[in-house]
Amino acid sequence: MQTSLAHNSAMQTSSLLHAPVGSLILRIAMPNMIAMVASGLCAFLDALLLGAGDARLSAAVSVSFSLLTLIQTLGFTLGMGAGSFVSRSLGRGDKPSAYAAASTAFFCALALSVLLCALGLAFLHPLMRLLGAEADLAAPAGAYARYVLLSAPLLCTSLVLSSLLRAQGKAMGNMLAFSLGAAAGIPLQLLLVRRLSLGVNGAGAAMLTREAVTFTVLLLAVLREKHLVRPSLRSCSLRPIVFVNIMRSGVPTLVRQGLMSVSSVLLMRASASFGPSFLSGMGLAVRASSLIAAAAIGFGQGFAPVFGYAFGAGSMARVSKVYASCQRFVVISLLAVGAFVFLFAHPLLARLGQPPEAAAFAASVLRAHSAAFFAQGAVIVMNMLTQAMGLPVRASLIAASRQGYILIPLVLILPRVFGAAGLILCQSASDFISLALSMLLTRGAIRGSSCARGEYSDARTTSR
Repeated sequence: MQTSLAHNSAMQTSSLLHAPVGSLILRIAMPNMIAMVASGLCAFLDALLLGAGDARLSAAVSVSFSLLTLIQTLGFTLGMGAGSFVSRSLGRGDKPSAYAAASTAFFCALALSVLLCALGLAFLHPLMRLLGAEADLAAPAGAYARYVLLSAPLLCTSLVLSSLLRAQGKAMGNMLAFSLGAAAGIPLQLLLVRRLSLGVNGAGAAMLTREAVTFTVLLLAVLREKHLVRPSLRSCSLRPIVFVNIMRSGVPTLVRQGLMSVSSVLLMRASASFGPSFLSGMGLAVRASSLIAAAAIGFGQGFAPVFGYAFGAGSMARVSKVYASCQRFVVISLLAVGAFVFLFAHPLLARLGQPPEAAAFAASVLRAHSAAFFAQGAVIVMNMLTQAMGLPVRASLIAASRQGYILIPLVLILPRVFGAAGLILCQSASDFISLALSMLLTRGAIRGSSCARGEYSDARTTSR
């Protein structure tokens, strides 16, 4: 049995290190892309279905967007940090360190998400006010946020399991989990929200169901293949070096997601100042744009393990080829998608039954976003590059740029100077500025990889 497991692991490593780059990235990335888009589609449908009946309900869901981002911050930080370290450890043949990181990340995500859920439910009304819910939106926003908080443990642990599967080149389990979650959640959304008119309570119940299905399928996928590195309470470690190894690649995600939470609160507050229809439209546009970002992130998550294995093994010619192929594909694809969205955003939203004022504002925001889709995708790939190389400072600066320290000042300044037009242009302006900054930060990173390898130089841990 041990010989068979070792053989399977060796075959997996050989594939990631020697298979043709283009087909390998697509094979790993496509299930990730489907999984990410399926997950984002359910959140978009929440705003879409509720907004078709009442713009106020869609606005209430938009208020909780930053809360969802905060919850995802925990899962993405620990998952991406552990996943990147697992890829590099397996590339070096160091399985004990990989098990320690995977186990510690999973159980930390579970504990922290339970704590966040408890605190959020205990202070729900102050939390809604902090997120920008006005008096008339406090009740529906709080009702939806309650379900978001209850789903936190399922969501956070699912994100860690998903990252561990991707780190080992096993993307089909992700696709199956998130697709089945969406397949369970979407019909339930339609039934509870549209047919039974349960509003935010129906959307919240569908969310909980979706996250429970996704978590169950991911857990089964991890447990099914015995040779995979998976969470184990026995391998969980409280040694500081384990947390250092996780956070070395997780800090960029923590910074990015944390600042994203702040910027989304400010963005929704600024939108609310123009009225519920504008808040509803901004929520729709942000969630629709998030589908594009989800696809780009899914592709980047296919790139990360291939790059991580090659970098960990010191195959620098393959490292360069992997990065160039991935970046080229993302930019060309998102230029085409951006052109389509720019031309058809308003007709599509109008056909989906949105109130005219909300649909017009959402379409204007989407058109502005679509012009920068390619820049957004390029920045995502550059962030994945620096994370996979274990360059925490550069990765953090890139990760926190387009939805963090660049977007936040723009949200504070442009709407005050240019009104609604300034609000519409905030994200696309941030994307272009972030692209220029990211290019400066990553220029020469691969050519100077010998220095980079010394910079990240993971300490090897042994967890018995």
